[in-house]
Amino acid sequence: MNAPSRFGTRYPFHPYPTGWFAVGFTDDLSPKDVRPLRYFGKDLVLFRTESGETVVTDAHCPHLGAHLGYDSWVEGETIVCPFHQWRYDTSGKCVHVPHAKAVPPRAQVRKWPTAERGGMIFIWHDLDGRPPMYDLPQYDESRKIPGAGFHRLHDDFGSAHPQDVFENGVDFAHFPGVHGTGKAISDGEIKTEGFRFYSPVRILPAGYEGPADKSVGSTVESEVIGGGLSRVESRTPHAPGIVTVYYVSVTPVDENLSHYYVHQFFLKDDDCALAPEQIEGFTKLAAEHGLKEQYSDGKIWPYKAYVEQPMLSSADGPILKYRDWYKQFHPAV
Repeated sequence: MNAPSRFGTRYPFHPYPTGWFAVGFTDDLSPKDVRPLRYFGKDLVLFRTESGETVVTDAHCPHLGAHLGYDSWVEGETIVCPFHQWRYDTSGKCVHVPHAKAVPPRAQVRKWPTAERGGMIFIWHDLDGRPPMYDLPQYDESRKIPGAGFHRLHDDFGSAHPQDVFENGVDFAHFPGVHGTGKAISDGEIKTEGFRFYSPVRILPAGYEGPADKSVGSTVESEVIGGGLSRVESRTPHAPGIVTVYYVSVTPVDENLSHYYVHQFFLKDDDCALAPEQIEGFTKLAAEHGLKEQYSDGKIWPYKAYVEQPMLSSADGPILKYRDWYKQFHPAV
């Protein structure tokens, strides 16, 4: 179907794109917690200091190679190596060596830039080691409904590349067959602004054959943000005044596995007329449906091929426009 990939994968581009990628959920990391990670073919460590700062560094102590993600601990604003108790601060610099007269001046572990959005922890990845080229956008999520929604890490969706996963947002033709909806159509102008790709979609009711005007069906506002994150807002006439929000991030572990992070939550409009019990009923059902629907696409990704020159039809969305935009996040190798 395609020429063999020079990267040893099913994709013609490098498996590790540039951007912000999820490595955990905010609520799962308490102060003083330490987690070993492996992403982009590298061993990492994630920890939260006593004051609440989130830190990700390379995993191995430069002294004699101990992994800082196992049996280490947090003291104040530092992580302590379990082998010889060297202490590293939030910049990755060693600030204390027990019983030594001085700290070796080059004793340091690489710190990865981090950010937290939508209840998720992100790190910046660039194959060439460049600093972040953009900040993750800040959204007004102050109207969030407490206690509703879900978050989950999937490690069972194979090695799907982030570009391939986020293509779902512009793949209009897959919505009826895969997700059981009605016809999906464009709902406005597609916007590409630097690292942001915005695509509005309208989902018509199943079996509906009437005109596709603005009063019919549900809306899905999909935005891909750089190489590793998609944020989606949707509204349905079944729950006026409620916005369902999804954050989805796909983080390569290595060439053979990607982790799929998803966080669903809900926002309530100030003028929402639904009663509390109606809101609770809708959000509960939407969370149950959302959890189930992750597998609708997830069962396909492990086995599909990437078609470099797809045979598209009039039912398909702006797939080629999206792919052309995403090229900027592929490293030049």
